[in-house]
Amino acid sequence: MVDYHDVFPKDELQADKLDEYFSAADGEDLKKLDIIHLFGKEKLENIQKSLSKATGLAFVTVDFRGEPITEATSFCHFCRHVRGNQAAIERCKSSDAFGSIQAAVTQKTNVYFCPCGLLEVAIPIIVRGHYLGGFIGGQVRCNDAPETVSRLSSVMHSSESEEAALKYKELMDAIPVYSYEKFLDIANLVFLVINQLSENEISQHMQEDLLKKRIKKMQSLNQHYIKENLQTTKELWELKVRSNFYERLDALASLLNLTIIEEASRTNEYLSALIEYEKYKYSEKGTFVHIAGELEQAERYLFLQQKKLGERLKFSIQIPKEMYIQKVPSDILMPFIQNAVYNGIMLKKEGGEVKVTGFSKNNNLVLEILDTGPGLTKAEIDIKHEAYKNLHEGYYIDMGMEYAKDKMLRLFGEAYGIIVESSKSKGCKSILVWPEHHEERVD
Repeated sequence: MVDYHDVFPKDELQADKLDEYFSAADGEDLKKLDIIHLFGKEKLENIQKSLSKATGLAFVTVDFRGEPITEATSFCHFCRHVRGNQAAIERCKSSDAFGSIQAAVTQKTNVYFCPCGLLEVAIPIIVRGHYLGGFIGGQVRCNDAPETVSRLSSVMHSSESEEAALKYKELMDAIPVYSYEKFLDIANLVFLVINQLSENEISQHMQEDLLKKRIKKMQSLNQHYIKENLQTTKELWELKVRSNFYERLDALASLLNLTIIEEASRTNEYLSALIEYEKYKYSEKGTFVHIAGELEQAERYLFLQQKKLGERLKFSIQIPKEMYIQKVPSDILMPFIQNAVYNGIMLKKEGGEVKVTGFSKNNNLVLEILDTGPGLTKAEIDIKHEAYKNLHEGYYIDMGMEYAKDKMLRLFGEAYGIIVESSKSKGCKSILVWPEHHEERVD
């Protein structure tokens, strides 16, 4: 079973994972990471409007090539008229491109005068070192800017553009005047706001991207589990077909009848016990059964093994009669009886004894299975049977013991369970403990 946090790591969405996210991204992912993909055109224009209301500046957003990608916000009448001229607008676009390229190169706000003499600023949008585009803002007059500020009128000449600008010169008087210090403060503030918004947006995009990847992974795992479940169902179906209990029972009944005809009393006794053992083993049981039924099954098994091993196996079951009516989780006792014989008595040349005892103490019920075998540890037993892999009875006995331990844990939690103790050359003891009132089980 795949653990939940293997698929959804707790720290994968932390902010400090962004660098790793970008460094791991391939070229195609970075190409998709543009301003429109990050914000959306509508959101960009809403940001422009909010910034314009707060600062009094005009704004337009350009991509990494310097091309406008949004509608202009709060452009002054002068600029609208000038940009309405086909020749003049090309110079205006070149001015915007100059500002954005300078901002991209320096990765800082770039303040400059446009060819018409208005103060503007290009504010770069940078996410984890990647320049995505910028905000071009301004369209104000400024009389105290230092000489170091670029003046594009000295490098961008166009007679048609200059004629258009002169035509609407009277509209320049309506444009507000900003001090250079105030304009620079506004530019720096907008830079902080825009880039913080960008960080937030990319974090959200990263989370969405990682979530999509996880969903895809979960869908893939789900398909895998569906196929695995179908395969398991098929195998279970085939197993049921091959292990037709009633076919075996019918054959055993026929043999039993034959022993009566042939007056084979010992064989009859053995087959009678085997039939009852098989019936109980494959019967439908609930989660809990009476201890009496489990002890009768244990006695049948030990009887059958005694017929095989002869004098090498002795056994006794000493349980207080009042315990017989108590209930025990089904199918947890037999694997440890089988283990006592197979990995205990049968491994000792002279054989030994299996004792099953029980008692109640402190509102708990206890069953103990003791054998006088060689007392091998589980590791020693695994080594002994390693060559046989799963082609021996011990493999299935071990599987039954693990199932029993798991069942006890699921029913009663860690306060109860099964303990297996081995003592070299003395034997092995298995202790089963569960609450007398089994309704105390864990839900």
